[in-house]
Amino acid sequence: MYDVANELRSIRRTRKTVDVMLWVIVTGAVFYSLMTSTPLVSAHSKWEWSGWALGVLTDAAFILSISADATLSKHGLTGGRWPTVFRWATGLASLFLNTWSSVSIGDWVGVAIHSIAPAVLICAAEVSPHYRRMFRDLELTLTEQVTVKVVTQSLTPKRVQPARTSNGRKKSEKNKTAIRQAFLDELTPTQAAEKIGVTRGYVSQRYKEIREELKLTA
Repeated sequence: MYDVANELRSIRRTRKTVDVMLWVIVTGAVFYSLMTSTPLVSAHSKWEWSGWALGVLTDAAFILSISADATLSKHGLTGGRWPTVFRWATGLASLFLNTWSSVSIGDWVGVAIHSIAPAVLICAAEVSPHYRRMFRDLELTLTEQVTVKVVTQSLTPKRVQPARTSNGRKKSEKNKTAIRQAFLDELTPTQAAEKIGVTRGYVSQRYKEIREELKLTA
């Protein structure tokens, strides 16, 4: 049987793993890029000690782009054309700094080796926002399903009280159904009580039970 709550937890774990792995890739690529690009920049600079500065500047710009995309994609948004241009400009600049030392001497094996880190970084920067948006859509869909399921279960009586009349049971079920919908519509207990015609305390208690069950499925 398909367990929506377990699937939701699995998707959240996977999303967090993707985020962690992206920053592992970024960290590794930045350090590798600094080691590779610093000698090149130092050899063409009046101040040899400043060779690391251009590499740091380029990688910082790339990290800026990745960080902005990470936040936007979590809300289902895209940066548009200019952020993409910015990512590729900084990525290609990093690729140049990493490979030119090998290109200048015709060391094509060296070019291929030093291209790997920037290429992986560029691809990771392009694909990670798409992953995040897809995970976000899945999480929203499954969260809604879990919420509806938990709310329905929490307001479904475990057993029918024999002493209650048929009309009483129907009224109770009608009230619980209305409270369920009010919770899903994000009404406050006061608003729900006024709309349904029950006491605010009764609605608050049902809301509390729903939230406690939702915490158990998180």
